[in-house]
Amino acid sequence: MDDQTNAKPASEISKLRQRYADIVILRASVQAIPYIGGSLDTLLAGRAAQIHLEQVEKFASDLAHRLAAVESAAANLNDEAFADLMLSTFEEVARTRSDQKRSRFAEIITNQIAKPMPWEEPENAVRLLSDLEDIHIEIIEAALHAPTAEGAFSNLRVISLNTEPIDSGMQNAPVSLFTSFPRYGGAALRMACAELTAKGLLHDEGIGRWDMGAMKYFVPTDLAEWLSEWISQAHRK
Repeated sequence: MDDQTNAKPASEISKLRQRYADIVILRASVQAIPYIGGSLDTLLAGRAAQIHLEQVEKFASDLAHRLAAVESAAANLNDEAFADLMLSTFEEVARTRSDQKRSRFAEIITNQIAKPMPWEEPENAVRLLSDLEDIHIEIIEAALHAPTAEGAFSNLRVISLNTEPIDSGMQNAPVSLFTSFPRYGGAALRMACAELTAKGLLHDEGIGRWDMGAMKYFVPTDLAEWLSEWISQAHRK
């Protein structure tokens, strides 16, 4: 029984590997990615069989476009850590339906190739991003670009789950997420803020501050800023 059970996944992996090997256009597009195309082709044809090829094709196209603007590859592409990073990234790319999220994964890889950091850095960025959806990233960016508040939250960048935050009459009042993201429901915004707080990307600033209450006012953390740098071009400058 165990042999039969184990044989089926192996068969499916073989089929997926063969599918990639048979798609000449996709293989050609992967091989054409500057600096890393040959290595990626080897990974996809051999070790990274459990993937959705359509997502990989879109990711490969995005990555090729980004790397075309990179003057040279500074990272050591022969490092085993490079293969590990690419395999883990492909696994996450295959799971997401979001074009924006795939682009963020591509930006992490591009940043590492153009201006390499210790391999643990992009690996952690990929792992953290894999747990986030577009709504989380939008909230993080809103927090990082909020104006420096005056009044109750002096010198802090604050976002709020109140329609009319405290000091809303002031020029640099906390940013209301309900106003900024009307396409999301209140429950979705609250859940996203709770998840970001649990992951250390937001800090609940309302707790202990003049009895404002929990889950109403948030400030971005250093971890949020770190992730934002990895998924934006700022990291390469």
